[in-house]
Amino acid sequence: MIEHFEPPQPLESEDHREFQWSAAFGAGLIPGLILLITPRGSPWSSLTFFNPAVLGRPAPPQSGLSLGGSIFLHLIVSLLYGLIIARIVARFTQLRAVIAGGVVGLLLYAINFGFVSWRAPGFIGNEISVVFTHVVFGLIAGGAYQGLLRRAASATR
Repeated sequence: MIEHFEPPQPLESEDHREFQWSAAFGAGLIPGLILLITPRGSPWSSLTFFNPAVLGRPAPPQSGLSLGGSIFLHLIVSLLYGLIIARIVARFTQLRAVIAGGVVGLLLYAINFGFVSWRAPGFIGNEISVVFTHVVFGLIAGGAYQGLLRRAASATR
């Protein structure tokens, strides 16, 4: 038997769980950094870390967006998406948060597609991989938020 082992402490009651900003920022930063390494959500895609891309959407050469600029924009969008997803999944259990995160990622793709179609139509192309990236982002962000929550101190201590 392991000495001094304590089982994980349960979260506060589902009705009293509060939104945690630090976990929300982490929920945006973690998948954002993962998707910097695998920009299309898959390590087998042709897009690499060295191609300017924002959440799976490659920047066309005529956009003038540098690699550094795309990384900065990618992380800003990731933090914004992470805050949105964290706010939505804040009261969910771990599994439901992951699933809801994927669904919200899909909804964020729809908003993103509308905005990009309107403001930067040159960025449109290969949308299936962009959808996949948004869903993967949401799945990771939902789970990351729940995993990063600070647990309530046990009442038995």
